[in-house]
Amino acid sequence: MMTGFFYGQKYGYFLPVFPDPSSASGGITAKSIIEVYDQYDFVDIWEDIKKESEEEEVFLVIDNAKTYLFFMRWLREYGIRLLEIPPYSPDLNPIENIWSLIKDKLSKHYPDLHLMKVPEHVVKKIIEEAITHC
Repeated sequence: MMTGFFYGQKYGYFLPVFPDPSSASGGITAKSIIEVYDQYDFVDIWEDIKKESEEEEVFLVIDNAKTYLFFMRWLREYGIRLLEIPPYSPDLNPIENIWSLIKDKLSKHYPDLHLMKVPEHVVKKIIEEAITHC
């Protein structure tokens, strides 16, 4: 799974989220999403965005996917204001329009990416290079 956020033209991340091995189903969990956002210092970036913004209030637009419930609680613990929308709402969440473009580019340039059986850090490096290339 990929997750991401952007603010204007200065901030933007497109991040790979890997399955949570401690999950009963072995899938993506809020824990695995939090680990990625924590790894990329999202809370610090959010504070920078708030300082630079000339808006009175700054919100993170997030959909109500079940996977995000604990993640949303984590964000609120850091004082991040959320604007919740229905899952997969491209009219309300501009980043939804970007996912299909990125998927198309990745599959065109790296058609076997989803078949790789290498360590997680290798996949992360390949995805970072792929995104730069796209």
